[in-house]
Amino acid sequence: MNRLLSAGVVRLKKEKIFWIGIVFMALFGSFLAFSAYSDYQIYELKPSLGRTLFAYGPLLGILISTFSGLFLGIEYSDGTIRNKLIAGHRRSTVYLSNLLLNIAASILMILSFQLALFLLGTLLLGVEVFSVETGFLLFHLAGGFLLTAAYCAVFTFISMLIQKRASSSVTAILVSLILLFAGAMVSSRLAEPEYYSNYSFTMNPGDVEETNREPNPLYLRGTKREIYKFLLDFLPGAQSICLSEGGLEHWPPLVYSLIITVSFSCGGILFFKRKNLN
Repeated sequence: MNRLLSAGVVRLKKEKIFWIGIVFMALFGSFLAFSAYSDYQIYELKPSLGRTLFAYGPLLGILISTFSGLFLGIEYSDGTIRNKLIAGHRRSTVYLSNLLLNIAASILMILSFQLALFLLGTLLLGVEVFSVETGFLLFHLAGGFLLTAAYCAVFTFISMLIQKRASSSVTAILVSLILLFAGAMVSSRLAEPEYYSNYSFTMNPGDVEETNREPNPLYLRGTKREIYKFLLDFLPGAQSICLSEGGLEHWPPLVYSLIITVSFSCGGILFFKRKNLN
């Protein structure tokens, strides 16, 4: 395992897609810092950027799926996997080493975003704009890293079982978009108010009429609402949206991320052991 990881790190340092991801996330973090500074110049009100450290959430699945498809897909096209097996490495070890490299690379991309946002935000606005409760920060850092591991487990599963690089890349990106779309839909449905807000209108000057509030037919109730709440906690795409909004308020999403990681990792190893490598 150590030899595989060492070789993987050397390869990762030379991989263009990895450095493109690092630069892209750093630029994204810098853009958010400059945007906050621009708003401060206009409104003269310092923003709070503590929660913005997790604004990468909606991009996470797309970022990892793109990287996984290209970084791991080349293992087949270059014959690297076959060479590792010929050298005597077990299939489970090969699979796990690629998963760990995937997780490490993805976390480094996230850290590049957070570091760029923090350093530039501090330079332009002062460190106080990142003031946030320690419990909130640690909980969301843990949630972000576990969600990253879950995404990596899913896309490593796809990339290691589909030999054609183009097919694995397209499949991984498509899955990430489906997960994000499903998460947005679930989050949107749960955000529906139970009743329409009261409103008033004036027919003539001084003549005001008020309406009674009415039930919202789109509001989820009963068992259906409980199912949607479960999906909000379970789906990686929904977790990504909650993470970006600072809405990871309880433990189930973190536990579900861990379950997804373990399930896809074990399943991936099992299928990879039985895979016929042409």
